[in-house]
Amino acid sequence: MKTINIVLGEGFSLVSLSMVTEPLRVANRESPKPLFQWRLLSVDGTRPRSSSGLAFDIGGPLIEAKADVVILLASYSPDRLRSAAFLNWLRRRARQGCLMGCVETGALLFAEAGLLEKRPAAVHRESIVAFREARGDDLFVDRLYNFSGDRFSSAGGVVTMDMTLALIAHFGSQRLARRVAEVLYYLPRESDRDASIGADSSLKRLDRNLARATEIMMAHIETPLRIGDICQRLDLPGYKLQRLFQRHLGQSPQAYYLELRLERARNLLRNSHEKVGTIAMMCGFPAPESLSRAYLKRFGVRPSKDRTF
Repeated sequence: MKTINIVLGEGFSLVSLSMVTEPLRVANRESPKPLFQWRLLSVDGTRPRSSSGLAFDIGGPLIEAKADVVILLASYSPDRLRSAAFLNWLRRRARQGCLMGCVETGALLFAEAGLLEKRPAAVHRESIVAFREARGDDLFVDRLYNFSGDRFSSAGGVVTMDMTLALIAHFGSQRLARRVAEVLYYLPRESDRDASIGADSSLKRLDRNLARATEIMMAHIETPLRIGDICQRLDLPGYKLQRLFQRHLGQSPQAYYLELRLERARNLLRNSHEKVGTIAMMCGFPAPESLSRAYLKRFGVRPSKDRTF
């Protein structure tokens, strides 16, 4: 039986925890004999609360006993877990041959511990720019989940189910992983290679030009293009692009583009230590004041007051 240590940080995602433990539970039920046992740990031995405020009993603080797998569920504020002792604990587990997995912001702590030098971690599209600014481009990939060698990762949310299914297939079989997905009424992705994050698949279903336009916008956040330039790249008249956005998204291309940039700014504010002025430039605003005005109008608070740490 494989032993899995699940490390919970204060403010961890309850959804992500469920996407780990429920597939493992079903895998044990559907297998001729149980394959997995797991224990919940916290860095300091206290009962961590999820982001929704629910407190969980745990098996204790970090332990040195050998395990087969370590999965880190951090939180919106990974700095809470950053300590020399914890980073060294992660390194020791890796040296012992543990399969090491992280979800969401856990990737930042894995990066700091030096665990992503050869195998980058999947990171949520809203956080990847801030993560790359903090630790470099080569440690994170714009994917939903990833499973490679002795590292695995998830961008978070329900896609963590795919990461856990890959873990079940690794220690069990693809057949068992498919059966777990059937029991949970989940349609898994074929592989992590199908898990790249491009334009929203729902936009592609709505209209190919709409999806392509949003892809171009997302690729030019720091140096925004004129809408006319986007139309030229699409070989599409401006009025048709306006109609597409109004019909399917209920707003103009200009408003959608601004919202993308403001959402990027908000994610940088909440997931990095960059100055407001630097974030303004990274999101295509000519000055901090222009970001502040647009941000206040959109979110009801000034950028300097909307930081997680």
